[in-house]
Amino acid sequence: METFTAGAGTTAKWSLASLSVIKQNWRYDAEYWHPVHVENERIIAEAGKTHEIKTVYDLVKQVTGSAFYPSFVGYYSDTGMPFIRVADLGDFFVEEEGMVRIDPRIIAQYRQVSTIREGDIVVAKGGSIGGVCIVQPGMGECAVCRDVIALKTDPKRIDSSYLVAFLRSQFEQLQLERYKSQQVQAHLTFPAVGNVKVVVPSRADQTAVSRLLQSAWVERNRATVLYAEAEALLLAELGLDDLPLSHQPTYTQSFSRAWTAGRLDAEYFQSKYQRTMEIMARSGKSIGDVVRLAKRRFEPRTGKPFQYIEIGDLDQTGHAESKTVLGEEAPSRAQWIVKTGDVITSTVRPIRRLSALIEPGQDGHVCSSGFVILKPTAIEPEVLLVYLRLPVVCEILDLQTSASMYPAISTTDLLNVPIPMPADKVRARVVELVQESRGSHQEARCLLEEAKRRVGEMVLGEE
Repeated sequence: METFTAGAGTTAKWSLASLSVIKQNWRYDAEYWHPVHVENERIIAEAGKTHEIKTVYDLVKQVTGSAFYPSFVGYYSDTGMPFIRVADLGDFFVEEEGMVRIDPRIIAQYRQVSTIREGDIVVAKGGSIGGVCIVQPGMGECAVCRDVIALKTDPKRIDSSYLVAFLRSQFEQLQLERYKSQQVQAHLTFPAVGNVKVVVPSRADQTAVSRLLQSAWVERNRATVLYAEAEALLLAELGLDDLPLSHQPTYTQSFSRAWTAGRLDAEYFQSKYQRTMEIMARSGKSIGDVVRLAKRRFEPRTGKPFQYIEIGDLDQTGHAESKTVLGEEAPSRAQWIVKTGDVITSTVRPIRRLSALIEPGQDGHVCSSGFVILKPTAIEPEVLLVYLRLPVVCEILDLQTSASMYPAISTTDLLNVPIPMPADKVRARVVELVQESRGSHQEARCLLEEAKRRVGEMVLGEE
């Protein structure tokens, strides 16, 4: 029997596959036959002895997505139908904070745009391949961009919460990695997603996983509500909650004021920004007065892995994730060591609210040089985090950026931004609310990890 030997990289382990099998799969690339993929295929086949094995096509009503359509950027709004993009795919659930919306009448004009509802699933087509989320309760009908694949689920065939948990498991992630297109920019196709195999346990087992996701969603909601309360409390205490912040098309400013400020750009002198900065400066303190700039240099070592936090690892709730990186593969931007209680904030496009508080479990992790590491000295880390993430404060930080293609604020300008000091009682309450919020967020993460663990046990027959 003829065989084809497939190697995977220079440190290769090898697989042998018959030419008849290769021709049947129409894949001659070595990565497809990497031992880890071959082993994953064997594990799923073994699970078929005790559970049903079906494809995604078998389990959903439709695998679909949006075809080409004109750019909707000009129609983005804060109201209307949610428009799900790859950037909105979070951990199991769609991230609603920061999501853009579009008038449903605009969507209705284009038949190429697919819509989905609660319980349906979205998969990243490109970029972060393997990103999978379920449309959570309360979102209603949503439109999807052309960079995601939509799975219209059928509760009679499978519990959609179990399905999303399986799609996020290592077994499905390896399948998606295996079936991705091998073009210049790798991406997933409808058949690549539709043909992957799913281990289908009993309804009782599916329901057990589904309940974990439902509990996680409750905790996530609680975390969001608590953080929003902390933010509202701080805004009210600082007098930033009822400012007239509407955009003015025209306004004037004296030349002497412009000369003193050292700024000639019109946006800087918008009255809403001037009023905000006046309130921020009342305490006479700047961020540099209440923090210490931490510069703990990281030196990667061959053979020693580390946990790396980059800008894309920050979510919209002030939390930072990390990934394991080998010392010999350390990016050039992996430069700073973080410690518990540090607040890291992105200097690039600060309008995105990308600041995070370092948790005890992240002590000693490494972050990108795109962050400034602030060690609070005269303010609580939780209060600083909320302040840096206030939308109006992020707009002020954005005013300080330079360059247009890659706008960034300098460390000096960041430290010189004024910061009001709330009353002790208010600061204590903000700390309490943020800590409770982060506790609920952590509980949600544990529940989601438990869901993935349960799926793994079912597949491996370890229940």
